Amino acid sequence: MAIDELLDDEALNPKELFDEKKFITLLINRDGYSKKQNETADFIDRLLEKEINREEQEEIFKNIKATNAGEMLIESIRNTRSKTDKAKLLAAIWESGVDVSRHFIYLTELACENEFLTAMEALTIIQNMEEKIEEKTLASAVQIAQDCKSQNKELIEDLINCIKEKAE
Repeated sequence: MAIDELLDDEALNPKELFDEKKFITLLINRDGYSKKQNETADFIDRLLEKEINREEQEEIFKNIKATNAGEMLIESIRNTRSKTDKAKLLAAIWESGVDVSRHFIYLTELACENEFLTAMEALTIIQNMEEKIEEKTLASAVQIAQDCKSQNKELIEDLINCIKEKAE
């Protein structure tokens, strides 16, 4: 859609903005956010733009780390239906180094998905996680990984081994 069309009230159909075939819209719940949190949400939105260079990404990762925006990233991952955006948001977690350890089970479930890029990014987060995870959570995660029906057999083997190593 050209800028002229966006400015023309008759040419713009607001319902089309939520048509997944035409646009990918990421909705971040901003209720109760401070100005700083809204800026961070804007940074997260910026990560999903196609024309973003590595330097801009690094700046966004620094902001995400500084504002400890792990919860916001997890919420964004839960809300997006785009496989590509989900993988980008997962990559932002490990690239920024934010703590999302309380979502270990959710990340395990994502690592068990058939979508390779999503599974790989979730596994990378788990592998790089330095926080201590409760044994009960690790046992549940191993069971989820063993029961999953993912086509990514090697990733699942790596996931199981990684979780077991964290239990030692």
